[in-house]
Amino acid sequence: MKKSKTVQILLVFSVVALILSVVGVASIWYGQKNHQTNNAKTTAKKETTVTKKQDTFKITALGDSLTYGVGDTEGGGYVRVVENFYKQKEKNVENVNLAISGAKSGQLLKQLDQKEVQNQIKSADVILMTIGGNDLFRGGEALDDFNGEAVKKAEASYTNNLNQIYQTIRKLNPSAPVFHIGLYNPFMSLENASEMSAVANEWNLQSQNLSQNEKNIIYVPTFDLFQQNGAAYLATDKFHPNHAGYQFIGNRVTEVIQTGGGEGDDGASTSSN
Repeated sequence: MKKSKTVQILLVFSVVALILSVVGVASIWYGQKNHQTNNAKTTAKKETTVTKKQDTFKITALGDSLTYGVGDTEGGGYVRVVENFYKQKEKNVENVNLAISGAKSGQLLKQLDQKEVQNQIKSADVILMTIGGNDLFRGGEALDDFNGEAVKKAEASYTNNLNQIYQTIRKLNPSAPVFHIGLYNPFMSLENASEMSAVANEWNLQSQNLSQNEKNIIYVPTFDLFQQNGAAYLATDKFHPNHAGYQFIGNRVTEVIQTGGGEGDDGASTSSN
């Protein structure tokens, strides 16, 4: 009798153990299946993101208030003109404007150390840039003396920074064309306008020469656009372009693009004169 009870007890334990084993195996199987499903969903999401990125034509804009669009009452500045140009050819165009109003070349160089800025440059199809105006005019300080040591010192610092800016951008993104929009003289109505113009032209020449040392960096001059009747293309601050002035600059950039700027196969930098 005792033996029979013992057998019954062992049988019960065996059945319970079997049930627990079946449940355990089922749980493991379900967990693995669920994990695989989640991984598949994550992978699909990543692939969707990559595909979307590949289908987007990206413009990354860098620099100072001219790229930011200060003075354009309708917004967007010259960057918007270039963006609209590419929208005629590309399905999806993304415009990422990282410009900082008042930025000097040294500040832009430091900005290029930021990880997010680097990522935006790496993923760009086209890079637009203005820099140097704040280095040259220094908030109006240079208006009193355009031939002093301060201007020469500022020029040396600017060219050194610009050279590093070019190299850094090219290292981050070896292939995207970089359009560097040059300086103009907004003070044509002042008595020493010709003196200011001579200095601005010298800075432009230095920038153009540096651009020719790097692959696919295109210097785009704007000085001539504001030489004649420049006041009509300036905003109320008499320094930044107004909407019409930005249209002028944007049209110049798109003209350079249409004539093959940034699309050469030989790696040589081109510029519009």
